[in-house]
Amino acid sequence: MANFKKLEKMVNGMNLKEIPLHHVCEVCIESKYQRTYFPKDEATKASKLLELMHSNVCGLMKTTYRGGAQYFVTFINNFSRKIHAYLLKAKGKMFDKFKTYKALVEIQTNMKIKTLRSNNEREFMSKKFDDFLHECGI
Repeated sequence: MANFKKLEKMVNGMNLKEIPLHHVCEVCIESKYQRTYFPKDEATKASKLLELMHSNVCGLMKTTYRGGAQYFVTFINNFSRKIHAYLLKAKGKMFDKFKTYKALVEIQTNMKIKTLRSNNEREFMSKKFDDFLHECGI
C-alpha cells in the first residue's frame, strides 16, 4: 500500500480513499497464474522421419531478399524437427519448391512423405497441388 501512496502523489486524480484496503485486483491475480501447456497428444507426434511434415508460407516481407524474393516457405519434419526454408519471389512458386524439397528429402532418407500439414492457405489448396499430393500418396 505504501507504493500506492507514493503513486497517488505523482498522479493527478488518483484517490486511494475510494479503494477499500481489501480490494482484490483481478488483473494482478490473473497475471500470477501459471500458464498450462498444451497436452502432449501422441497422435500428432510422428514416430519416424517424413511421417508428418508441417509447412507454411510467410510474406510479403518489407525487405526484398536475394534474387528478388519477398516470401519464404518452410518445411518442418515433425519427428526430427529439422527445418528447410526456401526463398520465393511469389507465393505461387511454393508448389515448385515443395517438389524440390520432396525429391531431396526422399532421396536422402530413402523414405516417402506420408502427411503434409499446413494452415490451408490458398497456395496449399490448388487442384494442381492436391492432385500431386494424391498421386504421391501424401
